[in-house]
Amino acid sequence: MKKLWKTLFAALLVLPMFTGLFAGKPVNADDATTANVTINKRIWKDGTAPAQGSVANTGEAMTDFGGEALEGAGFTAYDVTNAYLALIAGGKTQTEAVKEISDNAANYTTTVAKAEQTTNAEGQTTFSGLALKDANGNDKVYMLVETSTPTDVSVTEKATPIVLAMPIYTVDANGDFTNTLNTNIQVYPKNESQQDKKEVTNREDFDLVTNNGETYRNVTTGDILNFKLTLNIPADLAKVSSYSVTDTPTDGLAYVDGTIDVAGLTVDKDYKVTKNGNGFMLELINSGTAEAPVYTDTVLALAGKALTVTYSMKLTATIDPDQLQNNSAVVNVGGTDHEALVPTEPDVPGNPPVKFGTGGKKFVKKDSQSNKTLAGAKFVVKNAEGKYAKFDVNAAEKTATEYVFTEWVDTQAEADEVTSDSNGQFWIKGLTNGDYQLHETKAPSDKYVVLDKDITFTVTHGDYGTQELTTVKNTPKGLLPSTGGKGIAAFLIVGAGMMAAAYIWFKKSKAQAEV
Repeated sequence: MKKLWKTLFAALLVLPMFTGLFAGKPVNADDATTANVTINKRIWKDGTAPAQGSVANTGEAMTDFGGEALEGAGFTAYDVTNAYLALIAGGKTQTEAVKEISDNAANYTTTVAKAEQTTNAEGQTTFSGLALKDANGNDKVYMLVETSTPTDVSVTEKATPIVLAMPIYTVDANGDFTNTLNTNIQVYPKNESQQDKKEVTNREDFDLVTNNGETYRNVTTGDILNFKLTLNIPADLAKVSSYSVTDTPTDGLAYVDGTIDVAGLTVDKDYKVTKNGNGFMLELINSGTAEAPVYTDTVLALAGKALTVTYSMKLTATIDPDQLQNNSAVVNVGGTDHEALVPTEPDVPGNPPVKFGTGGKKFVKKDSQSNKTLAGAKFVVKNAEGKYAKFDVNAAEKTATEYVFTEWVDTQAEADEVTSDSNGQFWIKGLTNGDYQLHETKAPSDKYVVLDKDITFTVTHGDYGTQELTTVKNTPKGLLPSTGGKGIAAFLIVGAGMMAAAYIWFKKSKAQAEV
């Protein structure tokens, strides 16, 4: 008995070696009752997906189908056999019946053959054991539908439903069908991921400058910078726990309150905006829970569509003129951050990000003879077109009073004066690169002559912090005392005394001479 068991055990060990002998044997439709269908979910970036029907599903494994594997896509298998047979009976061809079901998938989802399954990291999921025939001996027909999409990519349109009319046969090297039944069918539904975009819509209003290897838009602290976001709302928005976008600028750039506009949506009803540092966060309002989100009908109507958001930013009063400024926006879907959106310069080699740069100049007022610093001198600033500048004063603590440009006006009367402080200094910032003029409107005091010529100065981004102070000198009016003052009285008294002494000396000298 023990010997018999050893013989059986040895036979079991070698059995797998013989199973391969039958691997190449054709399987007839009558020899199999079920088949497995494997979803190979692929995704392409915006505009790169092959046209629908340009790459045929052969049912075989394909190594060159293209795209990238998409994890997290959910598929459901529906039994559409009766609907398919009814269409055929109504006079449609097989091709027409398949197209009718695929094009109108929502009308043919009453019978679930296999519940939703989700693709793995390789983009695959397999529906196992799909029956090839129904109870009446009719060949089964299945429809595979993408019933959910992952929220960590911007999939705005689900894959076209795939209709499989059983049985499926293998194909040879020439693409012709063989007599071998395919019981492990491979299908390749595809998606295209739409790319969210961020643009500076008025970037052409500002000169493009390249300086020290950096390319930037030359702006002033008075300029308004307009931005536009094009956001692709997930096709399965109703299942997404949250959707938001956060724009984060650098320290010298700030969102202009109240400038956000979301096309077709109403603030505080469909979305809300909260400040986030110098930037903001915009969030679609979910009045439900993370597990059961509830969005307004207006918001839900955006599923699978593009949403446009516009807003403005400007340079801050505390900006460091030596630092270039920019900002980025991050979309968060269901708690997952997407790649940061940064506007670029599409016409510049390498498409560098759009950056903004400004500049300034530092001055000190001094006595031309003693080199003593002078407070109280007043100036206006003119540009090359003859316009005059208005300024705000930077409230932050600085070594000197810092004037921040706000706008150009047409007349000197409308302009803001800048004044030398107790250290004789005044700093001006927020101007674009170029030449400007200082026009003195008031001398430090009535002891000094007002400058009769304007002072020309040059602004260049990047040299504000390291530049030496530009000295503006005033000439004192002189040392002669004014007529009728105490100085002339003393002079007259001393002079009269000297004349009297001379007269007395003269009289004595004459008397002695006559003796």
